[in-house]
Amino acid sequence: MSQVLDVLSRMRLFAGLSDEELAVLEKLVFVNRVPAGEPVCREGDRSDFVCFVVRGCLDIVKSSEAGGDVVIAHLRPGDSMGEMALVDNEPRSATVRAAEDATLIVLTRKGIEQLRKRSPHAVSLIMENIARLLCLHLRRTSSQLAQFKLPVG
Repeated sequence: MSQVLDVLSRMRLFAGLSDEELAVLEKLVFVNRVPAGEPVCREGDRSDFVCFVVRGCLDIVKSSEAGGDVVIAHLRPGDSMGEMALVDNEPRSATVRAAEDATLIVLTRKGIEQLRKRSPHAVSLIMENIARLLCLHLRRTSSQLAQFKLPVG
């Protein structure tokens, strides 16, 4: 098994895919290395890819009302970012930058469309997994937000 295929087989977004579907997917992704301090994407960018951290650490950064940047999350090996871009085609909601040298596996919207032609079932599973992951993130964010709100009444 290739290193990329091994990584893909352990990613939550690809849970349920068969070995054959993962082998097709492997041909549609590419590896990107990002030096520490460099952006993967910027808040407001129009981009259409999801990436998976293989090595290193990424910071998710939001611009604050005070004008500075706030790190709102850290992504480590096994984590992914950019799922919303594959679903809604909206601009990036945050900046993502390498906190240390990072190796990423990247899947573009074009790659998803090629996979859809070859294996509609695989894309259906990936989209279900994206929906589950986004629900998990929303639940976590709601819980964190509740800590900062005043009680009603």
